Amino acid sequence: MKNLQIIATLVLLTVCTLNGNAQRNRSNNTVINPKVGVNLSGVDAQLTDLEAAARVGWNAGVDFRLGGKKLFLNPGIHLNNYTARLVDGVNDNTPGQFRDETKIQAIKAPLNIGIDITGRQQLLNFIIKGGITPTYVMSVKEKAGIPFSKADLKPFTLGANAGVGIDLAIFTVDLNYEIGLNDYFRNATGRNNVLTLSAGVRF
Repeated sequence: MKNLQIIATLVLLTVCTLNGNAQRNRSNNTVINPKVGVNLSGVDAQLTDLEAAARVGWNAGVDFRLGGKKLFLNPGIHLNNYTARLVDGVNDNTPGQFRDETKIQAIKAPLNIGIDITGRQQLLNFIIKGGITPTYVMSVKEKAGIPFSKADLKPFTLGANAGVGIDLAIFTVDLNYEIGLNDYFRNATGRNNVLTLSAGVRF
């Protein structure tokens, strides 16, 4: 919890600094960056009589770049869809039997600090970024006879993420890795680590 408080404090101070710089510098601008992508989620948990493991999914959303040409605030909002593989009959004597797959939908609101190595006015830009990502679970597609629902997941989790990106003219490509900072499930140990590859446009 102390680490989360420190991260939140640092982000807040950086946001205030960038906001002050933006107000003083008229040359600062805003970049809107809608994007779509795929994600690979690495979370495994043993529930009461069911093993749940998140796998490949998709995501869509928009990021913003607010601030100077080099250092900028990079918030966003994204819809993430995960596929969770469900296996039952798991114990010490049996390997388990595959039962079904379900869908988990969540809203992610990353708050990053970005550095544009080449400056945002170039045709080809290289970007590095990092920050925190709050996640809210919206829904779980329940399946008949399978004891897995939204109630098995924590509604709110937090992750720390880092990423790199490339701008080529109006097009963008981003690779991001998020490390879960707390457990994804209510009654089981397992953090959700997510690798995301996205492509979009900027204007």
